[in-house]
Amino acid sequence: MTTLRYNISFGIFIDAKKTKLLIMRKKLKVTPARRYRTPRYPSYLDESPLLMSRNVSKTGYYATAFLGVFGLFAFSASSNDTSTGEVKENPIKFKELGFPHTYASFGTGLPDRLDRETAVEIIDSIFLANKIELTEGYPISKDGLNFKATGYNKKHNIGYVWLDYESTGPDCYNSWRNNRYNNASLLPEDLVAYKKLTKEVENKPDGYKIIDDFLRKLTKQKGYYKLLELERHLWRDKILKDKINRYIKENTNYTDENYGKEILDAYENEKVDLKEMEQIPNEEGVSIAALSQYDHKFEYYPYREYVEDKNGNLVEKEGEARQKAIENLENLVQDYIDWAKSEGRY
Repeated sequence: MTTLRYNISFGIFIDAKKTKLLIMRKKLKVTPARRYRTPRYPSYLDESPLLMSRNVSKTGYYATAFLGVFGLFAFSASSNDTSTGEVKENPIKFKELGFPHTYASFGTGLPDRLDRETAVEIIDSIFLANKIELTEGYPISKDGLNFKATGYNKKHNIGYVWLDYESTGPDCYNSWRNNRYNNASLLPEDLVAYKKLTKEVENKPDGYKIIDDFLRKLTKQKGYYKLLELERHLWRDKILKDKINRYIKENTNYTDENYGKEILDAYENEKVDLKEMEQIPNEEGVSIAALSQYDHKFEYYPYREYVEDKNGNLVEKEGEARQKAIENLENLVQDYIDWAKSEGRY
């Protein structure tokens, strides 16, 4: 029996017994690929691989995919009646707001987001088109909610809050910058406990988390630490930041349980904290549309595109991605108003 071996390098067959060269009848061709998959590069939004299951079977994968597609169609058929345009449930979900937000430690590849001035102008115009005039910076104080709405109509009991750095508190952010104060700022008795804890968790893989939880607990217990954390968070608000620093310098009774209470209360009554943010979409006593700068629907990549004009010249075309983000905001605001009206909220 003659044994043939294929030599890829030369593109010929070699007869192992007779050592004869058999030239291939069909020559190899290189042709361009008409369709191909674009590679998906890692994103800072991806789930950590360490948290993913290492034993995912193909059966489990396909079963999950099938259930996901089935659920998508089932949900689409039951939740919103597109034939009548009626929105049957609140279109704003806490999980889509992008909070708690994590600041990235880099800037390359990050999307642009709608700024406050643009967003507020758009949202106000949609409310006005629905004959709802809004009062700017209206204080909300009901059912555990204490913050200033970006715009609100007291008569119709409806409004909105634009969630960004200016309107949210420190607990709404996870950051590599770390809003936590450092150990040099700890009071003597707390520093002793801190050093002891540091030694105990020195070789533990979750040591950092244990220490961070310790500092979080201190923040909840003492006004002094609340002020320190707030001061670190206010990297854009120089006026309030300076006011806090003056207060700490002039008031050295750091163990006072009411330390900094006046400053903290005034700040907390204006800003939305994470607990309030979770409560707003489900609140029945007041209709507030929670609209977030970090909602992925309102982000875009301002890539430039060049197209030919009528004279055949290449001209820059831009703004489509941003316009899509604006349309998404307009649609969401209108959907919220339609839903609130269908529920008899105004």
